[in-house]
Amino acid sequence: MNSLEAKLDMEVIAYLSKVEDMPEVKALLSGSISIEDYTRFLKTFYIIEDISQRAVNLASEVTKEAHPYLSQRFDVCAKGELGHAEIALKDLEELGVGGGVDISEISEAVEYDTLLQECAQKFPLGVLGHSYLFENASGVMFPKHKPIDFPSRFVEVHAKEDPGHSIAIKRTIRHIENDISPEDQTRMINFANKSGKYLLELFNNISS
Repeated sequence: MNSLEAKLDMEVIAYLSKVEDMPEVKALLSGSISIEDYTRFLKTFYIIEDISQRAVNLASEVTKEAHPYLSQRFDVCAKGELGHAEIALKDLEELGVGGGVDISEISEAVEYDTLLQECAQKFPLGVLGHSYLFENASGVMFPKHKPIDFPSRFVEVHAKEDPGHSIAIKRTIRHIENDISPEDQTRMINFANKSGKYLLELFNNISS
């Protein structure tokens, strides 16, 4: 039987295959992206960083008594992402896009936020699956990027940091796998898959 890590890695591979085939992502990684699509990416990055950090913090609180190891790992994960949403905003400001990003005005972002916070409250392992998908996909994808003509601190930070985050979350999965029932492992994988689809839907509906 495949390990949970191997099953999650299959989700990451499938997701990367889909994402890296997108024209906008190809342009981002090649350094030839338009300012309009780059703006859409930065807004999407800001939203996913903001709502994910709040979900991970909530998952840490929810698991504090029953699963202290997992709670601590969630806390470390949240701290590792601290300030990343602000980096996306700073890149947007330097791009000339002021005013920030108001999540409450973007229906897809509100829906995604609700999904993540409810999962953190009711099934924190789902948030772990979500984090695994994005940390590992990011750790593979961003280091491939070529220089961009626009402010690109967000991309550069993730290219540098996410391969390490990937190693850390894999270690967490190995440590707790034997304590996760087959049913909950399936729920984790399904939530990661669902979250990945939500992010793509969010990006497709973001305007520059």
